[in-house]
This record gives sequence, C-alpha cells and structure tokens, in this order.
Amino acid sequence: MKKGLAIIICLFGFVGTASAQETAKPDYWKKWMDTSLSFKQTSLTDWAAGGNSSATFGTTLDANANYAKGRITFNNRLRAAYGFTQTFGVGFQKSADYLIIDNLLGYKIKGKYSATLNYSMDTQMTPGYSSTYGTGDIVSRFFSPAKMSLGAGATFTHKGLEVTLTPLTGQVRFVKDPTLRPRYGNAEDEFAHWELGARLALKAGASVQGLNINTTFSAFSNYLNKPLNMPVDWTLAISAPLTKFLSFTLNCRAIYDDRVRFKTHQNPDGSNVCDEAGNTLLFPALQFQEIAGLTFSYKFQ
Repeated sequence: MKKGLAIIICLFGFVGTASAQETAKPDYWKKWMDTSLSFKQTSLTDWAAGGNSSATFGTTLDANANYAKGRITFNNRLRAAYGFTQTFGVGFQKSADYLIIDNLLGYKIKGKYSATLNYSMDTQMTPGYSSTYGTGDIVSRFFSPAKMSLGAGATFTHKGLEVTLTPLTGQVRFVKDPTLRPRYGNAEDEFAHWELGARLALKAGASVQGLNINTTFSAFSNYLNKPLNMPVDWTLAISAPLTKFLSFTLNCRAIYDDRVRFKTHQNPDGSNVCDEAGNTLLFPALQFQEIAGLTFSYKFQ
C-alpha cells in the first residue's frame, strides 16, 4: 500500500514537472556583460637613460542584450572605456575615453540576409586637454563632439561576420562647446550639423590558436558634400587568456576624418603654417590609439 502510494505521488510529481516545463515561457533574450581592469606601473630611480615613473590604469565595459524570435532580431550593445596615465613629475593625462551605443533591428528576409534599421551614438565622458589634465586648452568634452546616425538598409551575417549597408542614413554631429566647433567641422554657431548619406559597418570575430580576435570597421559617405571623403573608424581587439580571469590584451583604434582639424604643419624655418591673417592653420591627420597590457576580466551572464 505504501509502495503504491509512493509510486502515485512520484507520477503526480513527474506530470506536474512536465506540465510546468510545457507552460514555461521561452526566453528570447540573451544578455551578457564583459568588464575588465588593467594596471601597469613603472618605477625609475636615478635612471641614467632618463624617463619618469608612471602608473597606468584602464577599465572597459561591453554590455550586450540581443533578442531573437522568428524572423525578428534586435541587437543592443553598449561599450565604454576610461583610462589614464599618471606620470610622476609631469602630471595626469587621459589615455582612453569613449561611450558607444549600437542598436540593430532586423527582419530576416532569406537565409543570411535581413532588412535592418541601425542606430548608433558615439561620444566621450570627461574633458580632454592639450597637455596634462586640467592644464592647457580643452580639446574635447562630453557631447563635444558626439555623433548619432540612423539608417535603413540590409545586413549579411555568416558565422562570426556581420556586414551592414545602409544606403539611406541620416547622421548628425553635435558639438556643444562653441569654442570647439571649428575643430570638429561645425560652424561656430552650429550646435548640430546634419548629413545624409550611406554607411557601411563591418563586425568580425574569431578564435585562432587560443587568441580571441574581434574587429569593427565603419565608413560614411555624405551625399551632400564631398561623398568620396569618407570618415573611417576601425578597431581591433585581441586577447590571449592566461588564467580564468587574467589575460593579455591588445586594443587598437584608428580614425580618419578630414573635417576634424587639430594638427599643425610647420614651414621650413620651423614656424607654424598660417593663413593670410596670421592665424595658425589646423589640418586633419590619422588618429591612432594602441593599448596593451595584462587585464583582469570577468563576464556576467
């Protein structure tokens, strides 16, 4: 009797569990967040070759929330980084500072192709100075500059590759600080500069012999003004895990935008190139950033 009762109870428990599994709602979201901390210290005492002691600190955040149900996908990504170098005897200076948001709404048409609506925003969080932090001229700050774009187009995905072409893209460049507007291509009385054009964005990732490699590339062509002068932005991130939480990382970023003028040119006599009124002329240049070191990282899921 007791044995039969136990069997009946087990059967009811099994049926109840199966029923609960059948009625459980599927989760269409995948969410994760990668964080990292890096630190490097150099100490010099009576060093004949010269130099200064320094300490470098950096932190990054990469948060993702992706939705997929049937033909509809909605990918959201937030990237942020901040780093500084304290050179003793010289001062404090930023080494990294960015805040980037990407949203991609897609509807699968066939196979690897989707119709997509893409939004992106790119700015920084704290002021930047021409020399050590708090001294010299301010050359950038929050929303000076900032870039936002919204475009409609198509996306091709295959394994670790994602290519998005948006032939109809509206882009606006904000520069809140009036003194910085000429530096970033806006008129002195122009807070927002609007553009209409096409945008190409590429993302790729792979794991090769223990190395995790991720790269992104974007280019924008302005239909309304010099469409062949395309600003480009390229990033490369390579990590080699050493332990569960410790890895060697290499991060590179290259930007070229002929509207961003910040570099001076010199005449043969060493003086700056100036206009007819004697004002120093500023020119565009390739911007390149490279950060390498040991990084403590953790992934939340």
